Amino acid sequence: MGIVRNTFTVGIFTLLSRIAGFLRECLMAFCLGASPYSDALLIAIRIPNTFRRIFAEGAFNASFLPRFSKIFYDKGKKQANDVLSDVFSGLLLILIPFSMIIMTIFPSFLRLLVSGFDLLSEKFRLTVALGRICFPYLILISLTSLFGGVLNTINKFALASAIHSLLSVFIIVGLLIGYFCDMSNSAVVHMVAWSVLLSGVAQSYLLFISIEKKEFRLNFRLHCLTDTVKDVMKNMIPGIIGAGVWQLNLLIDITISSYLPTGSITCINLADRLTQFPLGTLGIALSTALLPLLIKHITKKEYDLAMFALEKGLLFAFFLTFFATSILMALSEQAVAVAFQRGMFEVEQVRITVQAVKGFAIGLPAYVLTKVFSTIYFATGDTRSPVIFGIASIILNVLFLLLLVPIFKYFGLALCTSLSAISNAAMLMYFSRRKIPIKFTKEFWLRVTAQIVAAFVTYFSTSKLADQYWNPDWGAQGIKWFAFLAMLMLAGLLFLMITVVCLFICGHPRWQLWKKDV
Repeated sequence: MGIVRNTFTVGIFTLLSRIAGFLRECLMAFCLGASPYSDALLIAIRIPNTFRRIFAEGAFNASFLPRFSKIFYDKGKKQANDVLSDVFSGLLLILIPFSMIIMTIFPSFLRLLVSGFDLLSEKFRLTVALGRICFPYLILISLTSLFGGVLNTINKFALASAIHSLLSVFIIVGLLIGYFCDMSNSAVVHMVAWSVLLSGVAQSYLLFISIEKKEFRLNFRLHCLTDTVKDVMKNMIPGIIGAGVWQLNLLIDITISSYLPTGSITCINLADRLTQFPLGTLGIALSTALLPLLIKHITKKEYDLAMFALEKGLLFAFFLTFFATSILMALSEQAVAVAFQRGMFEVEQVRITVQAVKGFAIGLPAYVLTKVFSTIYFATGDTRSPVIFGIASIILNVLFLLLLVPIFKYFGLALCTSLSAISNAAMLMYFSRRKIPIKFTKEFWLRVTAQIVAAFVTYFSTSKLADQYWNPDWGAQGIKWFAFLAMLMLAGLLFLMITVVCLFICGHPRWQLWKKDV
């Protein structure tokens, strides 16, 4: 199965997950608005999800999957199953005590994370209560990531990608029950918190059944500290920072947001959700599909094939990422109004969210580059180098926050995350040449340049179109949907046309993007 097909498979289901997440955020904005209840609920959900993205999706997969893949293909399924059982046992023996400790000291932990909250306020007490309900989700979703990684190793990408939609589905059901039963906001957020935990049970159980059908048998072992497990755990430690830089930066953003007016955390989260569409669909999907392929080629020292896969994957991602960046910058007000302006979410919240969307959108290409180039380090077994880059980018993020937030407020908060991601991507790209011989072809640079030119033309043209024809007073009227979709389609056609024209003028041999061999 090729890189584009794997990326497409993961991308489609990841896109469905993002759409479900988008609908979830729309419904949450409608039911709760930007309020103390929504702020408390989002922080409670964000904490276990952040640990999951740092440990389970990042450092753990980067350390475990290359070793598991090598044992599976070199020594067979039986030994691979033994390693899987040992790692499964080790994961439980670490995560269960860790979760119990965090839940016990959760108020103190929360004081550090949201130090801007009034510790005697109802919002702080509510966040503690919801956080203790949601935190065990970390255990369940980490097991889900482990089982999904096993399926990816044997080229089964669909279920592992599709399963993540269940979190949004369970939350949507919880919100709808609360809304139609006319519950208080406090009761609604408690119901949603329990929905998060139940979704973790469903996800881990379904993937557990799936790997058992592939004849993997999990056995819990107290004596699981084998050499392979030690190696996995050892390599996880530096990878935690390298793979979780963006998540750590978002936590820093939450800390700063806690000093801003109530509802700011909700607005920042909604802006992040809009940018997650291209990032989640392309960056995560591409890195998931690219990692096994790069491991295979780099292990065999087939560097030409590794570069071919890298170029093809980047071009596939950039084509949509540059377009997404230009659209999110040009039509941010329209996108936020169409997505969230209804019910309890009003004009002032739209204005704040628009500023954050523009800040996050600037860093979209860098987020994708970070995901893709991290796979080179993981494929070569190097989880140490990203630590240095991660620490540097976190320090830069803090400096940017101190300089820009007092001046640009919400836009500056999101922009700092983007600038930090750009710095991290630049370091990963520059030093990756020490891992494999990296030399991009002339055709690659022509395509990237054409896409950048097309993105700038699309941004300026669409901005002028929106300024002339968009009416902010449309509010919740249905005409705003038609106007937004019309501008989006025109922008897409313009981006495609400019890219093709640029490639044709430069004499690119494959300027016809609709050809199969692109």
